Amino acid sequence: MAFDGPYSPGWSHPMSCKALLLPLLLGSLFVHASDMQPPLPDRPGAHMPPPSVLYQASKQSKDPQATAQELFKNIPAAETDKRYEVVISVRELPPQAIRAQPITAPLKGQ
Repeated sequence: MAFDGPYSPGWSHPMSCKALLLPLLLGSLFVHASDMQPPLPDRPGAHMPPPSVLYQASKQSKDPQATAQELFKNIPAAETDKRYEVVISVRELPPQAIRAQPITAPLKGQ
């Protein structure tokens, strides 16, 4: 049988194998990627990802001390064998933009 080029009868197209293998490889990659744990730091002293947030709240008000007291009431009880980090921040917000009142009556001449 003479070879008449890449598309001669009896020879499969080389791209057909690659086209079939690509979805299989990608599918197996996604299956294994979902089972993988996040990588550990590669050197001592590298930062670990922060722990998940136990409680977080945000509220705007004109009295930050009263608002903080109100938010503190919702914090879950501490467990004796655990350590916690508590972060408090108060920021001054820019003044609210004045919104134009909607016009309910038609203007004169309309």
